[in-house]
Amino acid sequence: MTTSTYKGSIQKKFIKAIFTLVSIIIMTGYILFVSWYVYNQKQERILLAKDVTQVLSQDFLRLILLDDIHTASDLTTKLQAFPQIYKVILYNKENKKIFLYNASKKIETGKKFSTSTQLNYNDTSYGKLYFEFEIETLFEIFQDDFLVLLLFLLVFLLFSFFVTRSYVKHFSEPLLYLVQFLEKVEFQDNMKHYKIKGKYDDEIGKLYEEINIIFTKIVDFIQQRDKAQEQLAFLVQYDALTGLLNKNGFLKELEKILKADGETWNSLFYIKLTNLKSINHAYSYKYGDLLLKEFAKHMKEHFSDSTLSARISMGDFILYYQNISQNKKDALLQTQNIADVLVTILSDTVTIEGKLLKPEVHIGIDIFHYEKNPLEILKHTDIALEIGRESHQKIVYFDEANETYAKEMFNIFEGLLVALKENQLELFYQLQYDQNDTILGAEALIRWRHPKLGLLPPHKFIPIAERTDLIVDIGDWVIDAVCKQLKLWQKNAIAKEWVIAINVSAKQFNRSDFVPKLQTVVNKYNIDPKKIKLELLESLFVENQKSIAKKMHKLKVLGFKLSLDDFGTGFSSLQYLKIFPLDQIKIDQSFVMNMFNNEKDIQIIKSIIYLGSLIDMQVIAEGVEKKEHYDKLKELGCHYFQGYYFAKPQSVTQITNSCLQS
Repeated sequence: MTTSTYKGSIQKKFIKAIFTLVSIIIMTGYILFVSWYVYNQKQERILLAKDVTQVLSQDFLRLILLDDIHTASDLTTKLQAFPQIYKVILYNKENKKIFLYNASKKIETGKKFSTSTQLNYNDTSYGKLYFEFEIETLFEIFQDDFLVLLLFLLVFLLFSFFVTRSYVKHFSEPLLYLVQFLEKVEFQDNMKHYKIKGKYDDEIGKLYEEINIIFTKIVDFIQQRDKAQEQLAFLVQYDALTGLLNKNGFLKELEKILKADGETWNSLFYIKLTNLKSINHAYSYKYGDLLLKEFAKHMKEHFSDSTLSARISMGDFILYYQNISQNKKDALLQTQNIADVLVTILSDTVTIEGKLLKPEVHIGIDIFHYEKNPLEILKHTDIALEIGRESHQKIVYFDEANETYAKEMFNIFEGLLVALKENQLELFYQLQYDQNDTILGAEALIRWRHPKLGLLPPHKFIPIAERTDLIVDIGDWVIDAVCKQLKLWQKNAIAKEWVIAINVSAKQFNRSDFVPKLQTVVNKYNIDPKKIKLELLESLFVENQKSIAKKMHKLKVLGFKLSLDDFGTGFSSLQYLKIFPLDQIKIDQSFVMNMFNNEKDIQIIKSIIYLGSLIDMQVIAEGVEKKEHYDKLKELGCHYFQGYYFAKPQSVTQITNSCLQS
């Protein structure tokens, strides 16, 4: 550390300032005194002139009146008694010179002082007197006093020097000590309690005390800064919650490993806790975090032989095994063994603070060699993982077909964006009937008239839309299209009483603006809300049941009908019937289509129909494809039907031609 070079010192500067101040004070005082002395001389001469005028007034008056030479001589003699007077001139009233007195000595011009007085007698002015006096000048006085003044100044300055030097030393020495102390200081942890010492009960002591406080705070700050830097360095590479590598740290470490990697096969496992969000919503984020810690603990304990382990996002973990085998077949076998153990251990039920939590785990795997790009490998496992989630497989390996499928999915997503803008989406309607074969309404079913692939059913693109907010835009379009069609059907005598069912996704229903937007569209086309039935899946009711119920009650008050779709396939259907204000339950088509192959399906259907009658709730069966299905359902007490036996999904034109022609 370099230090600046300082010239001079406080002591020298202070002494110099005192010298200057003392010199100025002495010289100023002397000049003021001399000026006063000169002024006093002048005042004395003025008084003397007045006194002489008064004392010799009769003589001066006689001289004016009589012009007597003896009087003039006598006045000259009397004036000689005043050595200060240099000249006297007497003037009469007409300002005529009557008398002149000049002293024999000569006076320099600069030393002359003149004044005038009036010659009065009995309050009558008879003339005036002009006086000239000799006085000492400033220079003359200074010249006379120079040596004395110089000696006095030197003595006083010498005295001031010793007094000032002694007093200034009281300030400069503590400051010099402070400077020397600070020059030696190096801010380290072991110097936290090092103090500057000095016994001073004045400002110096206060300064030492404040510096000691600042010194301690600086050391504390340095410690906190170093700790924060260490923590920041840790967070750049590691996950704060689990202590595992984070995504950034994992990719950096993997990149180093891959650069030196040989020809052996390696395995990367992308592990996702797929029900973490549900656990967070059901129990709070606290339990989700504790479960993630438990996950990390299991990974450290049971898979400590892995090369790298990381948590790269919310519920996403990574395990990497390097050089798992030189033979691909053996590598696959060992990788499968690891994957099986992963699923078994990480899917095991755990108890956290008295709550039983059952993790759901999916794993995407990439087995590779020669690959040097960490992001590419991570992408492969992510693709495999997503395909596994869609196909409900716990373990999926990446291959080229997976990548092709992922690209197709992305193309579909991009195509949907275009479809919304260019009006490529279209609604088909599957009619719904009662036991008297009367049409009650229809279910709106979306289709995509793709410019290259032709007419696509919803299962080809809706699952992709549901992964993003695009499903909300599509849902809004469906509601608008249904209301627009209802407005047209209201003009038809046959269709004006139809109720149209609309499938609503969980994402769309959970939006805070769902009800206001629905009202806006209904008002726009002047549609009676009773003509619209909203079909909801059981998956919607898993989370936030209170807010869901509140929204459903609001919809009921507005007049909308509510239907529970795919009834019987969930876990809490009976509870939902109690909590939520439903108008209708829809028997899932899997029970209907399989009813003659499994007696239990018939009993389930019978129970659902009976339950609906007990709680005054309409029951409709979907998937009615044959007359045998229809007859059996009527026998079991079902009154409402939907399926291919009655009608396939049709375009508006087809429905108009087949049902609405008068």
